[in-house]
Amino acid sequence: MQTFKQHLNEINISPRNGAKYGQVIFLVGGAGSGKSTATLNYINTTNYKIINPDNLKALLIKAGNAGSKSFKKMRGVNPNSPQGSSKVHNFMRDKKIGSKRARTMMKNLKSSNTKYLPNLLFDRTFSFAGEFKKISQELFAAGYRPENIHVVYVMTDVEMALERNKTRSRSLKKDVVIATNKGAMKEFTRLFFNRAKGAMANGDYFIIINRGQSSIQVKKAGSRIDRASAISKKVASLLGKRNLREIYRKLCDGETITTKEWKELQESTESGWDSFQSNPNATDKYIDWVTKGSF
Repeated sequence: MQTFKQHLNEINISPRNGAKYGQVIFLVGGAGSGKSTATLNYINTTNYKIINPDNLKALLIKAGNAGSKSFKKMRGVNPNSPQGSSKVHNFMRDKKIGSKRARTMMKNLKSSNTKYLPNLLFDRTFSFAGEFKKISQELFAAGYRPENIHVVYVMTDVEMALERNKTRSRSLKKDVVIATNKGAMKEFTRLFFNRAKGAMANGDYFIIINRGQSSIQVKKAGSRIDRASAISKKVASLLGKRNLREIYRKLCDGETITTKEWKELQESTESGWDSFQSNPNATDKYIDWVTKGSF
């Protein structure tokens, strides 16, 4: 059996040894987490069609600028600004464009030869409850097998994602970055520990940490998650530490935390609680723990 450290080796993510058909990758991670970096440096996407909502947003703006009456509200919108990005997002939501596009795609897939279903990579945050279930069940209905639906979670500290958001060409509002990164972690945790009822993703699972500092394969295709295994315990610890860092961030930023979060912070033996309790403004301690914490 491999130790956890052995799992921390660099991984070239290529499900089913680079199979050309019938594979799906759910690329999970909040805004600014580094999903684009993952597709360039960690995932073999040679034979994959990448489905990214940002590409659709660009088409909507292009149509608006070309004079389309249906998309006139998109005319002149700058998707690289927080305000412009929110406007495009709200337009897509109100018009249900994403859902309509998904239905058309699934309809086309169902009419395809199931032996030659195209490889798909869904590049999205997956930060909302039910996304794994809804999309995986639609893919299953189209002919994809659960053991060929894989998950890559790009897990990045919120502070790092916020810093990245400041320098990327398409910046988002701070609350969007925080919410999508927290949501992605929550939903991946539910999926990994079999709490996402109805989700049909039983392929390989990988975690990419902090924009590529390390990569871990935490599940193999077709296998069940053994919650008592060393890997499961380490993954739980890893995810738990990320949650503690988020609590620390709230405290140092003067935000209110819940009673449950206070209890979690006090009960943790790795949170530096004693130091923080004696010095509530221990920002240096917090920064050191967030940026240099070992995994």
